[in-house]
Amino acid sequence: MLFCLQFSTVTHAQDLTQIDEDPYLDPDSASEVLQPAKRTESAQAYLFGISYGLNPIVILAPAISLGMYWDPLVFGMEISDSEHLGIWEKERRENFGTSRFRGDTQFIKWLYGNNFYLIAAREHRIINLWNRTYNRLSGHALYDMHIETTLTSLGAGLLRFNDIGFLAIDVLRFNVQKKESVKVVEYWETWSTRSGTREALDENIQKRSDKWVDILDSPSGFIVTFGFYF
Repeated sequence: MLFCLQFSTVTHAQDLTQIDEDPYLDPDSASEVLQPAKRTESAQAYLFGISYGLNPIVILAPAISLGMYWDPLVFGMEISDSEHLGIWEKERRENFGTSRFRGDTQFIKWLYGNNFYLIAAREHRIINLWNRTYNRLSGHALYDMHIETTLTSLGAGLLRFNDIGFLAIDVLRFNVQKKESVKVVEYWETWSTRSGTREALDENIQKRSDKWVDILDSPSGFIVTFGFYF
């Protein structure tokens, strides 16, 4: 019986060796597929794509993304403008009235491993809101609001190349530095003459300004960019 057990063990080991050394499987090709040596055929390439995701500007105006891949870095910029490449137009007008959402982002990504990258970005976000009103029995007012913010953000994501295209996902970008400005253009108001004070109007303008600044300062997440490279 001991002889039979030894014979069975040797036979099983030979079968495993034959499976590992399958003559129909090229070990070099399998290794290249499972562990690619390079992300692309060339260490340099130009990238063009469209970005969309959870960002106060991009969610209403998908961004055009232009970049240059220089292994292991990606330099580029994104441009958004709801006047030229906007979506949800009906919803935007119903919720925000006459408005325009736009922005631009300069970024650098450092790739680590096959897919993972760290990103540093500088974002400039602008919202123009026209014909804002604050009408009460004590007075009426009509004005425009122009809100701008400049952000520096850090984050991480994933990038994958195929034969001619690429897919990148900024999983999350945290804002580490902010600079905001709000400009209000008043056309007319009757609060000063009707009630003798415009304190309520000023409070309304300040409240709206703070709300929009908070919206513009929101972090970005799950920004998906897809396109092609050459």
